Amino acid sequence: MDESLFERLRQFLATLPTGPVPPERQPELVQLLADCWDLFDGSDQEAMESYKLERMEAPYWNPPILTFTIERHGATVMGSTRAELQDWVIDLERKVADCQVIGHRQVSRRQAAVDVKPIADELVGLIISGSRDERLQWSTGGSIQVLSSRIFPWLSAPKQTVEGRRSRLCNAIEECLAPHGWHRLGSWWERKE
Repeated sequence: MDESLFERLRQFLATLPTGPVPPERQPELVQLLADCWDLFDGSDQEAMESYKLERMEAPYWNPPILTFTIERHGATVMGSTRAELQDWVIDLERKVADCQVIGHRQVSRRQAAVDVKPIADELVGLIISGSRDERLQWSTGGSIQVLSSRIFPWLSAPKQTVEGRRSRLCNAIEECLAPHGWHRLGSWWERKE
């Protein structure tokens, strides 16, 4: 990497007053920083790459430190509705970049909450009556497994949402079955003798 690119960044920043980088100067800052991004130790934290600097927000210059926030979309690729927010601290004197996750931002609508209680009540009714249903798997010994993947398939929502719904459903079923003499063994329920 050409050291002259780093020097161009330094010269540009020397023209700025201490404080927030003016909006009209931000595109040039982004380009100059991206040109020499790989020169900073730590610039690859959190799989950061120079082209992602286009999402820079609130750059602040306090010589020799440049700080900014950036929205990262790694989780959204996996179906999340929230982007991670990171604060970056760039020390031009030491040529070090450091990152800290500061929170999340909702970037698209969340799916509506699912009330698992009616589903659990329906399934418990089927279990108690010994009924057959595509969501239930009976063993020859009388144990039963609720096939939560048929109720909440993997691609029906982000992974964390699906896991949460399945877990809440199992807990609700367990709570409803216990008074009827059923207990849980892993993913199966057995009736106590």
